[in-house]
Amino acid sequence: MVRNTDGLKRSARSRSEDATQRATAAILLMQAEEVEINFRSVAARAKVSTAWLYGTKSLRDKIMKIRTTSPAAAGDNLQHRQRLSHERVVATLRLRIRTLEEINRELKEQLEAAYGRLAVVQTKLSSCTERQNDALITCDRCSEAFRGT
Repeated sequence: MVRNTDGLKRSARSRSEDATQRATAAILLMQAEEVEINFRSVAARAKVSTAWLYGTKSLRDKIMKIRTTSPAAAGDNLQHRQRLSHERVVATLRLRIRTLEEINRELKEQLEAAYGRLAVVQTKLSSCTERQNDALITCDRCSEAFRGT
């Protein structure tokens, strides 16, 4: 039994050519409108499936080429990358400032504590020192306290 499939083949070819024309027209229209071109947007505009677009080599290559060279997409992508880069730099600098402020605060506290200890030692030393022949003489108790701090 021999089946006549010529009509079926013609119909499939016709539908495929029609879908190719719709997809090509959608791509041209989207380029004119400077809209982002990707497989989903072309499929929605041309009313074809994304799987069919991926499966049709000529359209797949065309969309891939347009995606990488499209001035609208490239400009948006470049601006997006620059904005992200700036945000990362700002975040890094803010973190560095916060860290340096914390270190600065700790050093100020240590400096105040050191000045406090120095003031206590100086008051003890001034009460226990005498000048003899232009030399400072410190009592044993104070010199031990001075060495201990």
